[in-house]
Order: sequence, then C-alpha cells, then structure tokens
Amino acid sequence: MSTLDRYILAEWLKVFGVSLIVLTGLLVLQDAADHAEDFRQGFAGAGEVATYYAWLVPSYLPWLLPIALFVSTLFVVATLRRNNEIAVLRACGVNVLRLSRSLLVTALLLSALSYGLNAKWSPLAMEKSQGLLEVLRGKSDHRNFVSNFDMSPPKTNRRWFFRKFFAVTSSGAGVHLYSRTTGGRDSFRIRAEKAFRDEDGCWRFLNGRFIGFAGPRGLPVPSESGEGLVWEAEFAEQDSSSDGFSSVPILNKQFSSLRLPDVREDPEPFLLMRKKPSELSVRELKTIVDASEVTEGNAAVRPYAIRMGHAFWASPGCLLAVALGIPFALVGNGRSAAAGVARALGLCVGYYVARTMGDSLGEAGIIPIEWAAGVPVLLLGIVAVWFLWRVR
Repeated sequence: MSTLDRYILAEWLKVFGVSLIVLTGLLVLQDAADHAEDFRQGFAGAGEVATYYAWLVPSYLPWLLPIALFVSTLFVVATLRRNNEIAVLRACGVNVLRLSRSLLVTALLLSALSYGLNAKWSPLAMEKSQGLLEVLRGKSDHRNFVSNFDMSPPKTNRRWFFRKFFAVTSSGAGVHLYSRTTGGRDSFRIRAEKAFRDEDGCWRFLNGRFIGFAGPRGLPVPSESGEGLVWEAEFAEQDSSSDGFSSVPILNKQFSSLRLPDVREDPEPFLLMRKKPSELSVRELKTIVDASEVTEGNAAVRPYAIRMGHAFWASPGCLLAVALGIPFALVGNGRSAAAGVARALGLCVGYYVARTMGDSLGEAGIIPIEWAAGVPVLLLGIVAVWFLWRVR
C-alpha cells in the first residue's frame, strides 16, 4: 500500500468510526424511546437492557454500514478538496480512481462482511434481541400465548383455529380443525380442549369431538387406538351414485386422545406473519416465504419477500455508498456546503422514493419481487457510474 493510500484510508477511518458510533447511538436512542414502557413494566434491569442492545446493534449493522460509508466518504473527499489536496494530486497525474482505490477496496471488503452478516450473524442477533424483548413484554402483561390464532397451510385443505396458542410449547387450547377434500367438500372436523405438536411434527388432540363426512375416499373414522384415521370405503361407494356428497355429517364421536400422523402443519410461519417484516430476521423471512410456496400470488407474503430481498441487496450497498460519495464531493465548485448537503439529501430522498415505489409495485404484484427489492440499488448504481464518469 502506497503512502497516498495509507493517508487517505487513515483519514477516512477516523470519520467512518465516528459516523458509525453516532448512527448506532441514534438507533439505540430511538429504540429506547419506543420500548421504554416495555422495559419499565417488565422490570428490566440494566443487565437485561444491555444484553438486548448488545444483540440488537449487530442485527442492524448491514443497514447502518452503507449510511456510515456514504457520510464518511463524502466528508473526507470534500475535506481533501477544500484543502486543495485533490487539485495537487490531479496536477501530478493522479486520477479519481487512483486516489480512491483504497476506499473502494475497503468498501468491497465491507460488502462481503455485510453479506456474511446477513447470512449468519444478523439473523441470530435479530432473533435473540426480539426474543429478549418478547420476554420483557410477557413480564409486563403476564401473557405468553397468542389469542384467536388461526392458520390455513397451503395445499393441505385444512384450516386451524386456536382460542389460545402457546408458541413455546407448540400447543393450544380451544382447538378447531376443519379439513376439506380437494373439491372443497367437508371431510372431517375436530373440536378439542387441547392440542399439541409432537417432536416428530404430528398433532395430537385431547378431549374432543370428531365429526366425519362421506367423501370420495369414504368416511373418516378415528381408529380404536387413537392413532390416525380409518377410511370406510363403503360410504364412498354408496354415495358415488348421487350428484354430490352430502354436507350432513355421518359420524359424530367423542374421543379422549387422537393422534393424526398425516397432519404435520408447522405453526411457525403463521406466528411470524403476525409481526411486521422489519421485526423479523432473514431466516424468519425465508421461513415465511418458503412456507407460502407461491409468493407472487400471495399478497400477504409479498411484503416479507420484498424485505428479504432488501436484506440481501444491502450487501452491494456498501460499495455503492463509496462510489456515490466520491463524485458527490467533487461535483460543483466545492465552496458551498449547503449545495453539497442539498445534493446528498436529494440522493437520499430519491433513493427512498424509488424504494417506496418498488415496494408498492411489488406488493401489488405489478412487478416481480426480485425487481421490487433491487430497483433502488440498480438506480443508485446507474447514478454512481454517471457521476464517476463526470469527475474522472
């Protein structure tokens, strides 16, 4: 590394460190203001609050790094220009790419770091911080269950309703399960006092009532052992001569315990969808998207898919932040600080307008999810190339 590269990198690192610390402090202050009531009612001690923020800050690093990079690059290059150092270097035949190569290489390394954070560390940190926050909220309102929880897993033709659902134990009370055939006819219904999910993923119902309807496979009947259903085919043969299957139940039977090996619905994606996309980690967002199977046609899932796309598009944002900060500091006459601030604010406004438009079009299904998340970054890339060409 040459003396010039070391000098520019050293000056930049000072400002970058200060910018990152200030942005992190603002994040902590904003979050503390939002959750002060949760901390107070949950009787959170200093240790619990410190642990919460120790996990929260790494989860937001992929979003903070590009901002800190842009601010520090803009400030350092503008300072070099104001001190006429840029003019001297250009007079010596040093072009913009040569004098900024140390910054670009550092930004490329930070982009790789951001990708690694999004893939490994940030999802874990986000889940840990949100878990700690949920514990504090649980202390404050003495609730550890979800009221009136329902889920309709795709391609199962089943719908669930729980009066109370306990996410920690994957169990619920006041359970209703409605199962239909592929043609939309009633197959069976279960009403039970309790239900829980075994370690192998199967559901077991306790103290309930089973209601069976005749269908193409016959009549579903709980087995005597309480393990699965037995289909009595004679009811299918008897009913196949009619125009359609009766909507009147043929079987109405009480049971003490019933385990259904073929019913393996996972409630996690539907529990996660009760939260905002911004409150979820990349792993949790991927869980929702994978469970939906058809993202483009599912309006409820599209915001989560777009958020997941933004998380991964944030990785090249580090390189773009430096590529934009360098020419932004060099355009104009360099004497008016207000003009530089106005250009930077205009860029930020343009980015968020493009992001909002992309999100809206993606959530409406007008453009593909991949384009909705990538449009702002692609536009920034075009702007960066154009400005670098101007100041080359």
